[in-house]
Amino acid sequence: MEKKKSIAAQLKQLEKFALEKGAHRAKVFNARDVVVDERVRMKCQIPLCPHYGRALTCPPNVPTVEEFRKALAHYSKALLIQTASPIAGSMESCSREEAKELYAKPAKAAKKKGGEKQEVMEDFGNMKAAAVKLHRLTNETELRAMSLGFHYALGLIGGECMLCPECVGAGSSQGCRRPYEARPSMEGVGIDVVQTSIRAGLPFDIPPKKEIVWTSLLLVD
Repeated sequence: MEKKKSIAAQLKQLEKFALEKGAHRAKVFNARDVVVDERVRMKCQIPLCPHYGRALTCPPNVPTVEEFRKALAHYSKALLIQTASPIAGSMESCSREEAKELYAKPAKAAKKKGGEKQEVMEDFGNMKAAAVKLHRLTNETELRAMSLGFHYALGLIGGECMLCPECVGAGSSQGCRRPYEARPSMEGVGIDVVQTSIRAGLPFDIPPKKEIVWTSLLLVD
């Protein structure tokens, strides 16, 4: 009983740590509530994500859905971490294709939006800053978890890695520039981020209304 109380207290410490480091929201929940669905991984290919096969932390350069599902079964708890960025207004009127282009090539998308260029670039700047902030926050929380004795703590980010302006890419003679910081995306290993967030008690709007929420996951045993 005392051991269970101790673990619960440590998990609360992790939750508090993430919030103190700047998380918008953070919550510990049961790892069995992490939703894994092969269809999520399939969406990396249909329609083809511009990062598929190019980024070292995106499919097919990450564990398969089945490999991840087997590893997930060994974890008992998870910590969902979120950051948020405000929407200036331009993204609300973007079509699906425009949103994809904004995400992959913001300058080109902004040019197409004409008079809304400033708002498009502002939205993208806020979005990228929130994504990078979440990535670093996930790394820090993972390290904190390991220091508390959760030696198999495993962090996953939302979306593709944005630590470098451009990934060296698969097949390159160069290795990852930040191998100890880079983390695979939740979607890349088949995690349904929307449903997992709902189960964890931290839902967000899809499509976004007032803010874009970035979500990451930390698994602890």
